[in-house]
Amino acid sequence: MLYSKPMKGFFFFVVFITGVVLLLRYLRQREVESFMDSDMEDFQTFRQTHETLTKPDPIIAQAEAYAATNPGVTELKKDSFGAGSGVKPASMIADAPLPVVHRLKSYSFDEVTRNMLLLLEKVTPRGVLVLLNVPLSEFVRTDTGETSNLAAIKVAYLLCDATRLDVICGVQHRDAGATGRQSIDLVKSVFGDIDLPLLEFPVSNDISEHEVRDKLDPVLLGSEVQTCPGCAGSMTIRKATKGKSAGRIFWVCNHFPTCRGVTRP
Repeated sequence: MLYSKPMKGFFFFVVFITGVVLLLRYLRQREVESFMDSDMEDFQTFRQTHETLTKPDPIIAQAEAYAATNPGVTELKKDSFGAGSGVKPASMIADAPLPVVHRLKSYSFDEVTRNMLLLLEKVTPRGVLVLLNVPLSEFVRTDTGETSNLAAIKVAYLLCDATRLDVICGVQHRDAGATGRQSIDLVKSVFGDIDLPLLEFPVSNDISEHEVRDKLDPVLLGSEVQTCPGCAGSMTIRKATKGKSAGRIFWVCNHFPTCRGVTRP
């Protein structure tokens, strides 16, 4: 079939227009893809820059976390680490107080206190409680009912009935020097007013069990003298440490084992 010249011209025109349209669409698609690639690169650059600016410095984060758990530490300000501030985060952390870690001592209390506590535990009978550093205001008052002046003065060891906490006596160390003498004398005066014994020992860790017994036993039994029923000699208080009577106190003849006189209070 033969085409006339007008038809051929129209055919080539249509083919030309179609080619131009396809070419324009192709060029447009390439332009869009190029634009998107460029925009994505800008976005990635912006995100990395933003993350770098907003990501907290690990040193600053550590300092702020410590400050949050320690209210006493001066508040950390972000602008203090800015450019030109002249302050480095590391120096700020170096100046901040380090957290305190607590450890148990090898031995509880000082040597003098430790020795006396162990001796009192050894010689006191069952039912007697030994309290440490008790303010006088806990068991003493003045005629007017005031206790504020007594709150700062303490008796080193207070022996009480373990059931009702009735005060039995006090035990105090007296320094050979002038240090602390006034407060010790005041404690002694107070115990004199309340008519309870205050036993005094030197500030030493060489106090023997015998010394403590000689002063404490008469107080615990309310009598200074006990006569042996076997030989009429003097007797000494002792505390049973074994058997069914462990913890109880009793009188034993000072001539033991020649005389086996024993009595119970």
